[in-house]
Amino acid sequence: MQQNQTWHTEPCYEAYLEHGVPSFVECTSPAIESHVSYGSGGGNNAVNQLYDTLVSCPNVRSLSLSIRQGGCVIGNDLFAFNWKEGDVFPPLQNLTLSGYDWDAQGRNGRSNVQSWKKAMDWSQLKRLDIDLPPRSFLEAFGGQLHGLESFTLRPKWSFWGDEVTLCGFDNATNQLRKNYTSFITTLPSLRELSISGMGELLNMTPILSQHGASLERLSIHEFERDCNYATGNATWTRPFLSIPDIEEIKRSAPYLQSLTLDIYRSANRWPTATLKALSTFPNLTDLTINFDLEDPWRTKYAEHCMVREEARDEYCGVNELMRPYLNKTTVTDIFQRLRRFGGHDGAKSNIQTLTLYAGDHGRQEGGGLRIPFHYEHPKPIKFKCWVDGNGTEECNGRVGDWWDSMRYGVELD
Repeated sequence: MQQNQTWHTEPCYEAYLEHGVPSFVECTSPAIESHVSYGSGGGNNAVNQLYDTLVSCPNVRSLSLSIRQGGCVIGNDLFAFNWKEGDVFPPLQNLTLSGYDWDAQGRNGRSNVQSWKKAMDWSQLKRLDIDLPPRSFLEAFGGQLHGLESFTLRPKWSFWGDEVTLCGFDNATNQLRKNYTSFITTLPSLRELSISGMGELLNMTPILSQHGASLERLSIHEFERDCNYATGNATWTRPFLSIPDIEEIKRSAPYLQSLTLDIYRSANRWPTATLKALSTFPNLTDLTINFDLEDPWRTKYAEHCMVREEARDEYCGVNELMRPYLNKTTVTDIFQRLRRFGGHDGAKSNIQTLTLYAGDHGRQEGGGLRIPFHYEHPKPIKFKCWVDGNGTEECNGRVGDWWDSMRYGVELD
């Protein structure tokens, strides 16, 4: 089996620079994965050689390119391809792009988005995974991705390795969210759709109208506590789908097999009505639920909490974990109830696997919440439940460093 070609460039370290940038890449792999840091060093060499590979290797079908700020000297040179007139890319089927500057002008006098559109047959693309693109990208490719089956729209990565949620709430940012919604509705009927880091939920009604009948996998996820720092509102909570929203997804996407979403719990009770609504999806076998880790109503906000260690106890208050607590007992109870809620005539629901998160467990730099690096928070938790070969519900997970505070769970109401 052919292996993916992976390139890594870290400008600050000569050893990585020497061995990480290949001098020549043969056309031996249909998949390329490249991670490039800009700031100083040989990042441009890596991008240029990647470009040369794409125009020279017609067998490439998958490209994953991540461009990030890095290195010891931070500059403003956001790498892009050195476009040459007449060069053509192979017909990619899978494309993942992070940190790409779509609006930068190339030497050919065109923007990167214009050059990309001209250089490749985008109708062959089946999977597109992209961080929040500018309006120029949406206008160029709206209604043009005729073969697309899977689309991921996510926030950009920051220097520290976490995501930067779209936390603006002015007219311009609200219009951008509407533009993303409109772009998604121009896509052909999708099997997979993932949307995250919007700051506010996109209007799902037109999206489901276009894609619901074909959707098999759907993920809608916002990050905990991101926008309270942007707004100055300490009690800001990420938006959650209501029960009518969930019912709309069930009606519009009857063949959905996998669903990821955020759910809020409060008043020391699990959201039983929401769990009941989720349990009745006719073909849902895999469910992922994100809970808040900390109670936003018990966390005080002050800028000096971020920089003055001696002021934390006096001004910042004590962060409290959300209740009811997640532990093996309560997670097992949730899983069993989900499967029992969905039963008809004594039969259990189709849900076979359940993944539960508290806190932003999937973040690249150690998980947890997106907070200043010198202000410590409890660590996130992840539980996984499944049905074994004998039909028995099993659950297991990794509790953070605060197991003692979570030993005693609150029973479902």
